[in-house]
Amino acid sequence: MAVSKIAKKVPLNPRLEKVPKQENSFSNQILILFSAPLLTEELSPVENLSLQEEIDAIASVLEDISHPIAVEIVVKVATSQTLQDVLSHRVKPLIIHFIGHGMRDQDNTALVLEDEVGITRYFSEEELAITLSNQKQPPCQLALLNACHSKKLAQAFIKAGVFHVIAINAEDKILDVAARCFSRRLYQALFDQDSVTNSFSLSRNAVKLDDKLIKLFNSQTFQQGINFDEAFKFRLLPQTDHNQSLIIEPADSHQVIYPQWLNTNIPRKDPNFVGRRQEIHQVIKELVESDKRCIALHGMGGIGKTALAYAIAQWLHERDRYKDGIWFISLRDTDSVGTLITKVTQSLELRSFALERELRNSRVFLILDDLDKLIEKESNELIKLLNSLLEQCPNLRLLLTCRDSLVRDIDCRQQEVYSMGASETREIFKKYAPSQAQWGDDDDLAEDFNPLVKFLDGYPLPIKLAASYMAETQCTLKMLCEDLDIEPLSVLDSYSTEERKERSLRITLERSFEMLSVEGQDIFPLLAFFPSGLSRDLAMAIRGRSGNKALMELLKFSMAEKSSTASDWRVTLPEPARTYAESKLEKARGIDYFAPQVLDFYNGNLCDTVIKLFGNGDENKGGQLLLQDNSNLILFLEWGYEHEMSSEKICRSTRITASLSPYWRWIEANQDPLVRLHLALAAAQRNQDRVGEDLVINAITTFSSREVFKDVQSLGQESDQLKPLEFKAVTVNRRGEIIERETKLAQYFTETLQSPSPRGILGITLDMVAIPGGTFMMGSPEGEGYSSEKPQHEVKVQPFFMGKYPVTQADWQAVTSLPQINRELKPDPSYSKGENRPVEKVSWFDAVEFCDRLSQYTGKSYRLPSEAEWEYACRAGTTTPFHFGETITSELANFNPNYTYGAGLKGRYRKQTTEVGSFEVASAFGLYDMYGNVWEWCLDDWHNNYEDAPIDGSAWFNDNNNLSQKKENAVLWGGSWIFFLESCRSASRYDLTRDARNFYIGFRVVCVVGRILQ
Repeated sequence: MAVSKIAKKVPLNPRLEKVPKQENSFSNQILILFSAPLLTEELSPVENLSLQEEIDAIASVLEDISHPIAVEIVVKVATSQTLQDVLSHRVKPLIIHFIGHGMRDQDNTALVLEDEVGITRYFSEEELAITLSNQKQPPCQLALLNACHSKKLAQAFIKAGVFHVIAINAEDKILDVAARCFSRRLYQALFDQDSVTNSFSLSRNAVKLDDKLIKLFNSQTFQQGINFDEAFKFRLLPQTDHNQSLIIEPADSHQVIYPQWLNTNIPRKDPNFVGRRQEIHQVIKELVESDKRCIALHGMGGIGKTALAYAIAQWLHERDRYKDGIWFISLRDTDSVGTLITKVTQSLELRSFALERELRNSRVFLILDDLDKLIEKESNELIKLLNSLLEQCPNLRLLLTCRDSLVRDIDCRQQEVYSMGASETREIFKKYAPSQAQWGDDDDLAEDFNPLVKFLDGYPLPIKLAASYMAETQCTLKMLCEDLDIEPLSVLDSYSTEERKERSLRITLERSFEMLSVEGQDIFPLLAFFPSGLSRDLAMAIRGRSGNKALMELLKFSMAEKSSTASDWRVTLPEPARTYAESKLEKARGIDYFAPQVLDFYNGNLCDTVIKLFGNGDENKGGQLLLQDNSNLILFLEWGYEHEMSSEKICRSTRITASLSPYWRWIEANQDPLVRLHLALAAAQRNQDRVGEDLVINAITTFSSREVFKDVQSLGQESDQLKPLEFKAVTVNRRGEIIERETKLAQYFTETLQSPSPRGILGITLDMVAIPGGTFMMGSPEGEGYSSEKPQHEVKVQPFFMGKYPVTQADWQAVTSLPQINRELKPDPSYSKGENRPVEKVSWFDAVEFCDRLSQYTGKSYRLPSEAEWEYACRAGTTTPFHFGETITSELANFNPNYTYGAGLKGRYRKQTTEVGSFEVASAFGLYDMYGNVWEWCLDDWHNNYEDAPIDGSAWFNDNNNLSQKKENAVLWGGSWIFFLESCRSASRYDLTRDARNFYIGFRVVCVVGRILQ
């Protein structure tokens, strides 16, 4: 299971990273051993447990403890090997908590563990006793065995010296909900320093009062409520005094470290997913035991391939099988391999489109879902990409889903997904149906249920539709069968499988549609026009509040599905229902009826949001918004190019195309924006939209000046050719004397610009150095710096590229000759002249305009660095005041040396800027002139300290994220030629008004290459 950063409750001491541990002592650690095998040794399904719910509940209780505690929850899968490993550790946990099944066979009991392919492994009393033997000290203070029949297993812990053991009666099974309820209350009492006896009693009482248990039918009393039966299954052992509290190490701040669901984009669990245990096991076994690294799930539409892929991914991620993550890429309606590459790049936040290089050393599990349209449109390109990934990325595993078998020219294990079995059909139906109290007369249930199961034929969508219909109409099972026109079993048996599935889908859809409100019947067919899904905001725009109510109604009837991967709330049409939805479209209420409203929403809402996100440096969110709406956008833009007519002389399809053209790679990865821009120009002229026409003409001019358009695959091959950068780095002693010289290597790419010159057009190059992602402590430690640099805090930074040097005057002149975006730029503003000297006397707004022009010209996303990115790149893994060491001299940087830092020496004061790179030494990342020469603008608003600062490396803005409207002071880093060395430290920051233009202020740029747009 992926482990997160600290989940914390303030006040938090930022220096307290781990609970102090002493050798051969108990730490404030809760060790949770969980086991959730898929199948028994006989390949029978094993009941699934709500593991994550129990872990989350424990963490939540601990976070809410009123006094400071410092505790770590460690979660490990319970295999025979991990049991031996964790119980032999020298530092013992406070509590060992087993979550899983127990087994009883006559007088023998065992813990049910799992092996690496999800098969049960029975760990007997004797094996547990052997594992716990020869311990120099007890393995924990308290053991909680939340497993059926675990009382006899508790004896092994007691013999090993554990003071307190809680187990389940040897003859009893325990319900999952009772075990979770007991655990929550137990941890709350224990960490409130109650005695173990009182904590146990309080936990039993919590079970007695639990609302869920009181609703369950008691087969002993024939009444509702099993609370007391469940409560008295728990036993506190041994039969001695437990009046003492656990010995918990004190803490001066509140800190709870526990596993989080990170390093993936798949949801934790689908509470309504059942069955498919054997199919999950088959895929896991193939991954573990064979040399196949690609598995394809194929089967008819709506049979449950996507849900099965999710379940496989969730099982693997719970066990942390892939250290670089498990990622789900939805490709429904994707018809271009370029878009596939773009979606993978965006989801995994890669630096470039060169997937083979980016994933070469990564242990990643990648799910490519719904490849049908790609197979239809670009089969050869798809096969080529998959084979290339498998050949060059030895640790990559692929799981594909498609309707037809993907067998041609690829080394792939095929696994067909069949209909659900009768027992699984019953389970799914019960998940969506109302409580069985509503089903009707018990004597008739079997007579009605068996034909219903046959009618539904293991087809997931009709099962959900029928059960949801029953829940929403509050009908009995017999009434449901009548409404669905279910025929006798003998007649149903006469149909073929295909006929039964077609019939069950058609009838359940028809009955559900008939029960919808007028608003629901109106919006359901419209979903056919939204292959990317219909968001709540867009539904509101085209149908008002009734639109949102209608979407909720469709969800209740299972006629729509909520997207689990979109960044916003949106629903999609289940694929098998698309044809039926299209059949319900009225001629007078087709796309012409509502397309203008959709375009108006995209023009006023989506465009503004995307432009702000990219402008503020949040390329990941901006790209995600465009990718998740790209199919919708293209469909409605194409309608607009042909049919939009506006009496207001505002052509929205034109303005959307012009506004989003710099980011077109996220909409159509392999489509030259010029093609769409020319269509948009014709639409603007037809609508007499002069503003839109000008916007498009400007965009066409910009794109026409670029190189020939290249598809994503070509860009990937180019970016795979990053050049090596060899440079010198030095380390100094406390007096600033060089004690070590080292030759290092980095990677970079070169941006070629065209500069006007009396001698003609000169090629100006801007070198961009690859900065690897990582985590660092931002700010200055105690004893260094000022309050504005505190508190020091951990920040995670994503990979990016940064200018090798500050922007030079030659760079500036080249970019100022490009078309204006928002403001004019002086071509030669600097005080100290020289083509290779840094540009200065430029304001923050000037620097932003420079980045905007550079982005538009190159098609890449250039911007100012965030504060976190600047300090991270400057430090390059160091923690000293300077990346060179404790101090520096004027032989390493251009600053005012009349005042020294630390034990450093005075030196030569140059009194002006120097050519970039003239000191010939760089940071460990390969960046030059990070200290002195010119202060460098960063993107963020100024804040007086780091309280509540972001920890993800992003720019820190106040409420207003519109860069052109910024009024707050901005931040500068790095010092300058006129400032003392104190101001040049890696953590030093300075603020000025954004319109300041001083002869000691310049900037350098960053580029997020994973967001290439050209």
